[in-house]
Amino acid sequence: MDALTMLDTIAIRADWPLRNHRPDGRNIQLSNTSPVRVGVKAIRLVWAEVSLPKLLFGHNGRLLETQAQLDAALARLHDDLNGFAEVPEIAAWQVWRVDIAWNFDLIAAPIVLAHAALRVPGIHRGADLFDGGQGVSWHDAKSRFMVKLYDKALEMHVPGSILRAEISLRGRQLARRLDAGEFQNHGALYQVYRIIITSLPVLQKSTTSANWQAALGAEPVEIRQRFLARLAHKPKGTFRRYRRMVEAAAAKLPESFSWANILPAGTPPPAVNCEPRRRANRL
Repeated sequence: MDALTMLDTIAIRADWPLRNHRPDGRNIQLSNTSPVRVGVKAIRLVWAEVSLPKLLFGHNGRLLETQAQLDAALARLHDDLNGFAEVPEIAAWQVWRVDIAWNFDLIAAPIVLAHAALRVPGIHRGADLFDGGQGVSWHDAKSRFMVKLYDKALEMHVPGSILRAEISLRGRQLARRLDAGEFQNHGALYQVYRIIITSLPVLQKSTTSANWQAALGAEPVEIRQRFLARLAHKPKGTFRRYRRMVEAAAAKLPESFSWANILPAGTPPPAVNCEPRRRANRL
């Protein structure tokens, strides 16, 4: 079996002449059925962006599991773009954004909540919860480096829960972590992904001893946030420690959680795909 790959969204800077005249536009769908979006200026294609799984499978709940699938998705993107503009070989593309993602057979909500009090090394801003606590994200000041954890099954409106962890690298952040052309290299993608995700601190299981942090963790998120806001005057390290303890108690983790135990050093864990309901019913 080919090694697993994890590339999702890719964005390309370009300066490619169009095959036919098109009016300028900043966000043009390549066709009525294609997920590829492009920018056109002065009879040139200046950028393109697409979710490769969506291009290959019709949705991005499924992962690109093999190098062959990654190659097929990139070849499909090249063919689609080449019908629109004069496109060079893939190796010559100037990629400025990659999203790298993987799905895990884990119940998302408690892990998301427990991460909400943590910091991602390299991102100074704290976490933002979304979808009623079903997702958490971090991003730097210019959104060149982003990390997100969320429930993919919830997003796709299918039963169950699948934890998705994804990173997005753009511009200088991408150039720092991947050499030119490595967006085609499954091994390089995984190593970058693993380094970032395993940099998240270990989540310690909440103890059973009675304390105010454990008691507060049993309250709804709105009450937790209001209570913690009253402690914002504390030193930053103390406040972050309190918040970690409260959110770990709220998550009710059955055991300590470490990404290093989930992501092997060599290759990704087994793929977990999330199929839309209509597709699942046909299988």
